[in-house]
Amino acid sequence: MIEKYLDAFPFSNTYITQGATKAFFLKNMDGAVKLHCLNLVESKNYNDGNLWSEEDFSKRSFRHFGFNKKTNEHYIISDTDNKEDYNIFKLRLDSGTLEQVTKTSYCGIYGVDEEFETLVYGDRYKTENGKFFTKLYLMNLSTGESELLCDDSDWEYRFSWSSVEFSLDKSKIYFSLDKDNNRTDSNIYEFDLKSKKLSALLPKECEGPHLYLVNEHIDNAGLYFISNKSGHDNLYNFNLESQGVTQLTHFEENTSGFKMSPDNKTLHILVDRKQENKTLLVELKLAGDRVESREEITLEGSQHFLQSKDLWLSSTAMDNPGDIKLCEISEGKLVEKMQLNNVVGNLDDLIHNTYKFVEYPSFDGQMVPAFLSLPKKKVRAAIITSFYGGDNNYSWLTQAFAELGIAILSPGVRGSWSYGKIWREKILGDLGGDEILDVHWGAKFLEKELGLPCERIGVRGGSHGGYAVLRAMTMPENFKEGIPSSYPYGFGICWAGFADLEDFYKTSNIPDWLVNMLGPYEGNEQKYRERSPLHDFENLQAPLFIAHGLNDSRVSASSMEGFIEKLKASDKNYTLHIMEGLGHGGGNKQEEVDQYTKVFNFVESVLQDK
Repeated sequence: MIEKYLDAFPFSNTYITQGATKAFFLKNMDGAVKLHCLNLVESKNYNDGNLWSEEDFSKRSFRHFGFNKKTNEHYIISDTDNKEDYNIFKLRLDSGTLEQVTKTSYCGIYGVDEEFETLVYGDRYKTENGKFFTKLYLMNLSTGESELLCDDSDWEYRFSWSSVEFSLDKSKIYFSLDKDNNRTDSNIYEFDLKSKKLSALLPKECEGPHLYLVNEHIDNAGLYFISNKSGHDNLYNFNLESQGVTQLTHFEENTSGFKMSPDNKTLHILVDRKQENKTLLVELKLAGDRVESREEITLEGSQHFLQSKDLWLSSTAMDNPGDIKLCEISEGKLVEKMQLNNVVGNLDDLIHNTYKFVEYPSFDGQMVPAFLSLPKKKVRAAIITSFYGGDNNYSWLTQAFAELGIAILSPGVRGSWSYGKIWREKILGDLGGDEILDVHWGAKFLEKELGLPCERIGVRGGSHGGYAVLRAMTMPENFKEGIPSSYPYGFGICWAGFADLEDFYKTSNIPDWLVNMLGPYEGNEQKYRERSPLHDFENLQAPLFIAHGLNDSRVSASSMEGFIEKLKASDKNYTLHIMEGLGHGGGNKQEEVDQYTKVFNFVESVLQDK
């Protein structure tokens, strides 16, 4: 059953060049994941793509950066051995050879000029006291020579993750900086490459946790940036001459994507309308701090922008893997100019569910939005996605569970991204708190909705979701006064989770994420311990599946060691799947088959005992 799905969806990570001439994508094949190139002039079928590189990207991370059409070189972000020591690499189209461009410990900020001649990149480094700082460099891509621009070690606002955009004359660059790397107050900065002067551009009242540039370059139209300061992501313009900020959109619902045209004159926006199973596509014609025209088209299902400078849309739904189309808006209508086929096989063999949008009340009366996948056969059990849920996307894993008669509840519990700033920020300072109760109340909803006993309701999640699984299964009954804070789940599935928050803070390459979620570690150590499933291990009563990559730098395997040691010393029912050479995800076909075979065997064994 597993191989059927993996064979149907071997393609991932698509990037399409401007003008729709080439598509680059990864293909999971023959025990490896390799980069392919499809000539779109000749074919629209992924199966016709040519092998471009012998590099096995199951053994290293992969993200597209951009294609240099002058040199026929494709730039990517990758690492070594899945350890997230990110650097920029380039692949030549003629030879497929992989060449490392930057040599950093972690490159999280980067950008290139329009001609692909000059690269700006960051080298993040960790000090003895555990703090992260970044040195910013400028590289001549022709010669490979680099120049140090600055070091943020004594700055109040510092680099984290950001694009870098050049002014048209290449005299200045623009990027976002984050105050104290706490993910709470970001601003956009201008850096003069000659004088090395750094200037904050936005007034303090415009700063926020979610703020980034959407310009393709910086010209007389000024800066276009996205901020959720108003409660939802909206578009703003910063006039470089007047220093004024103008809000150009006023959405009061979730926007899931923004795509700027290469000339900075057209912006496309995707607006989620989850309850209606629709997406609003908005096209804005821009002129600096003015919107000259606006068109809107309503599309079915969930829509996502593909990585390309052109308007490529990828549609999906819980019961539909969707399609990929090149589109344009003309006279108020969506015109489909090209469609790609990236699914192998018969769709009827890949869809075994129906679904619906639901809402259920949590412990405090707050309504939690969710999508519920229902198998077409009799429901035997249900699994709750602990984090991140609440989106209407196709997953082969959901379909495989449906074949086994297992429903999936995907709730957007508090802290989820897709339901606005207020809902998202309810988790801040309270990781392992009220959002876990939202999961519990999701289980109670399933009891009534599907008529299932609690022992046939499980919980699953990866990374943050893996932590949520462990926390949900070990949360103390007296966590919240007057509220039943535990739930007797039937089983749990934890991918790349963390049971020891203190260890996570000290070993993760993103400790700022945890600080944002739970507050500073220093002076707050007791709270970190109290919210760690490691210290509530005795509350674990149900069978547990744990999978973890030994090369995971984001969630170190050490953050699970204490919990696993306690499992081994206990008589509890558990299954371990420890993956050598893998990091925070990834793997080739055989590695996925091995992992999910264990998952399904685990679930079946648990249900047979109920």
